[in-house]
Amino acid sequence: MKKIIIIILMVLAGYNLVLSQSKRITYVSDQNSSGYFQVFTMNEDGSDKKQITDMSTDCFFPKWSPDGSKIVFYTEDGRIFFIDNVNTEKPADPYFVFGGEHPSFGTDGETLIFNSDYEGVLTIYAMSYNESEPIIVSNLGYSNQQVLSKDGSKIVFSSFMQGGKDVMLIDLDDTTENNVYQISSNDNANLLPDISSDNQMIVWSSFNNNLQGTIHIYKSGKETAISKGIVSANRPKFSPDDKKIAFVEIGESKTKFHTMDLDGGSRKSYDIKGGSVANFMWLDSDRILYDAEDGKNYDVGILNVSTGKSELLTNKGSSMHPDVLN
Repeated sequence: MKKIIIIILMVLAGYNLVLSQSKRITYVSDQNSSGYFQVFTMNEDGSDKKQITDMSTDCFFPKWSPDGSKIVFYTEDGRIFFIDNVNTEKPADPYFVFGGEHPSFGTDGETLIFNSDYEGVLTIYAMSYNESEPIIVSNLGYSNQQVLSKDGSKIVFSSFMQGGKDVMLIDLDDTTENNVYQISSNDNANLLPDISSDNQMIVWSSFNNNLQGTIHIYKSGKETAISKGIVSANRPKFSPDDKKIAFVEIGESKTKFHTMDLDGGSRKSYDIKGGSVANFMWLDSDRILYDAEDGKNYDVGILNVSTGKSELLTNKGSSMHPDVLN
């Protein structure tokens, strides 16, 4: 009997471990009484869907705080809000922070990084959600599409530099005035950068005058085009283990997923459920969380790049802009 009890306890412990490892996803959906896009959360298998906001406007691009206790998002009219105590029975009401778009949390869970035209030109700002005035992060013209490095020491973004759109890097550990570096060196419009988890590589999409994108990687001080053979590639993102790059191919009728090695080799393409890919992020080194549009609605899904299989987590109305709590 004692042996049986020990086995049962071990099984229950393993079951609880599996539950604790389940990732929590936030997204927006119009499946609510208002019909506006509201902030929701759910488990990675699509279970336990919870509506977090109830506002008379559309909400976009919710992002988790590092500890999972808060979510920040912005509304259709360009206002940034955050919600505290997200995982309690009654999360706090959305708290207005500032005017702007595409906010995300810094590594401290207190600082917000976002885009705003507060001083006349769209650029990158930072502020704590309990402060009244932001500080400017990029003094360059029209800066956006920022990504904070995993350790919080670097920001990569796209900005106008010498008449063109270039990928730039800010070293936040460097407090001097010379902490901004130009990464891209071509004459195209360089957009949507991502930085590897070890801060040693940067990847982005470089668009020519025909709006055809080529994935470029910056590694060991050198810029290299790595998506040759694809007419237009966009939105590259490093896998968490920095071994793969996922990106989308922009076709005439739809967009679809690809993955490849850091040198552009071992390229794979994937057909996914839901239609054309819109936004995505790596869930882990084997899976990608995405939203896709079929001409009528958006749905949130997961693609397993090892098996090639995808599954939808939503199936009613429109749901989009997913973010995962890692």
